Amino acid sequence: MFKIKLKLNKNVLKKAILAALILGLLSAYYIYIYSRPAQLEVIFLDVGQGDAILIKTPHGQTILIDGGPDNRVLRRLGERLPYYQRQIDFVIISHYHDDHTVGLVELARRFRIGQLIYASDLQSSPVIQELSKYIGRQKSRPDRPSHISIESQAKISLGPDCALDLLSPAWLKIKADGNNSLVVKLDCLGRRFLFTGDNSATAEKALLKSGWELKASVLKASHHGSDSANSEGFLRAVNPSLLAISVGSDNKFGHPHPKVLDRAESLGISVRRTDQEGDLLISIPAKIAN
Repeated sequence: MFKIKLKLNKNVLKKAILAALILGLLSAYYIYIYSRPAQLEVIFLDVGQGDAILIKTPHGQTILIDGGPDNRVLRRLGERLPYYQRQIDFVIISHYHDDHTVGLVELARRFRIGQLIYASDLQSSPVIQELSKYIGRQKSRPDRPSHISIESQAKISLGPDCALDLLSPAWLKIKADGNNSLVVKLDCLGRRFLFTGDNSATAEKALLKSGWELKASVLKASHHGSDSANSEGFLRAVNPSLLAISVGSDNKFGHPHPKVLDRAESLGISVRRTDQEGDLLISIPAKIAN
């Protein structure tokens, strides 16, 4: 039996390794560009008793509203994003309560955050200060601020037929309340989604009086389906076909409240819950806009 020994030149070996790395990077880039769905995806992540909503736009942006009560949000993002993605374009904080913010700290350590968005009254809150430590280490574009503080209203264009509308609770001129939350409306591909954080019935009444356009196809139930919110008048004004409830199973608060579920049923609104289904995925094909 003959034994053949191959002697590789070190330079040839280095070039081969470099070529393989370049090929791998090109392949990853190809997958990233061409595997992105030409659709809108809104995912109410199952993070237990808390809120975390991931939005993937048909134009390639990734948006996260709130980060849940612990680091489960990282596991959920790992299941919903490509393994190589380490950037979230927009992180929106509805308000400072732990069940909406704790997971964001570890997120900021592991992901690059394009822009952090919050109501102006959160400027000095501990969670903003903590997140700023990590965001400040990132290189930012001079034409794009790393922080966006909403004092009244703002609109962010995400591309053709796709935009975010934001409304600060301060604009409603209601009494200071820890549950007062930034209101976020996504209008994309002919569908509207309304995210109200933990806003109470007081904030809902102020919204009804404000004249701000509330109608939406999908409403995230405020405060995990609490009866302190989700009033009949507000549900009628929004007139959603679906009420999405982010809630933990067997939680000590009794969320969602049976009255809210009965209210939705009487108004013909379908209900989906993270404690029953896990992640709630809603996808809209881009062609719906034509």
